[in-house]
Amino acid sequence: MHARLLGAILVLGITALHHAPSTVAAASAVEQVASGSLAAEDRRAILAQVASYRDGWLANDSERVMSTLTPDAVLFPSGMRPIAGEVAIRQFWFATGGPATTVTSMEQNVLDVAGDGELAIVTGIGSLAFHTGDPAQTRTQESWFINVLARQTDGRWLIAKRMWSNLSR
Repeated sequence: MHARLLGAILVLGITALHHAPSTVAAASAVEQVASGSLAAEDRRAILAQVASYRDGWLANDSERVMSTLTPDAVLFPSGMRPIAGEVAIRQFWFATGGPATTVTSMEQNVLDVAGDGELAIVTGIGSLAFHTGDPAQTRTQESWFINVLARQTDGRWLIAKRMWSNLSR
């Protein structure tokens, strides 16, 4: 089942990164490939974790953001090489000695949640506004996103993989 879910991620990721947000049908690729099902309780916990990730950014709280990720999480930023592991992710998002990144708004519109009892795929469209230092230099970004969450031994769902694209306006 895990191989099928990872295949769905690849299909959806390639589709999402090369199409405009109006092609929401791409999200159904996950359901077609992932025949597993999530219990309603798991679905609620997964969506709560996605909201916690967003809320951590809105609070500009690095520990809160990091607590939503597995220690071996991997980020796939648009146009960049993957960033793997807690140390590398902290350096990428919260570099010591660099200007602090301040998130001023963040939305994540979840289009689909699919998976089995161990892995889940959350897909959606999001927006982010942030600045590093000077508020007059606020940047806004819209993107497709894909989160792969893994159930931990204590039952919690954490983000193991996160991919996002940059959509041009």
